[in-house]
Amino acid sequence: MVAYDDPEYAITEEVGVGAAMELIGSAMNRAVARKRCPAADIVSRLVAAEDRGNLSSDEFGFFVPLLAVAGNETTRNAISHGMHAFLTHPGRRELYKRERPATTAEEIVRWATPVVSFQRTAAQDTELDGQKVKKGDRTGLFHSSAHHDPEVFEHPEASDITRDPDPHLGFGGGPHFRLGKSLAVKEIELIFDAIADVLPDLALAAEPRRLRAAWLNGVKDLRVRTAR
Repeated sequence: MVAYDDPEYAITEEVGVGAAMELIGSAMNRAVARKRCPAADIVSRLVAAEDRGNLSSDEFGFFVPLLAVAGNETTRNAISHGMHAFLTHPGRRELYKRERPATTAEEIVRWATPVVSFQRTAAQDTELDGQKVKKGDRTGLFHSSAHHDPEVFEHPEASDITRDPDPHLGFGGGPHFRLGKSLAVKEIELIFDAIADVLPDLALAAEPRRLRAAWLNGVKDLRVRTAR
């Protein structure tokens, strides 16, 4: 759905779009079924809860791919990139084992930048850094560039898990603030704590195989080994 332009999968953009539509359609059908016959599951809670802001079938259909990407691709790729940074910079990994800085997850998201870019449409005429933007103009937001801006970050190329403040854009802002930020941060913290505690001698076995995708900085696999 998000990697149709990776040659390993040998599919077209049309096939990728079709996969997304198939997922949305399946979710819509599931929502309709749960409205008719609620069960003890999260779908019923979201679509069949009377007078509690429940989602329509169409809303739930588009909610599922949103979760698949924003709630899955982003966090798991951040974890993969962060682990690669640790395995290639032992000093940072030892620092994490020893001190567990609370700033680690935020810096991993900045340095990894799982979502490379977004597109937005200007809601009104404005000017940004001397560039006039007219209402209706399509604009590109390149997170990778913003997260490596030397005017904002000192040594932006370095993964500094003690970086504070860390004004990255990985969790959005304003009306686009990522509702799942707290969950994502906790997931990153838990997995790195578990690896530090249970697999302290983990080592890199091969360089990561990266996904070729237009807007995701993905890792297809990251092979590791342990002496145990």
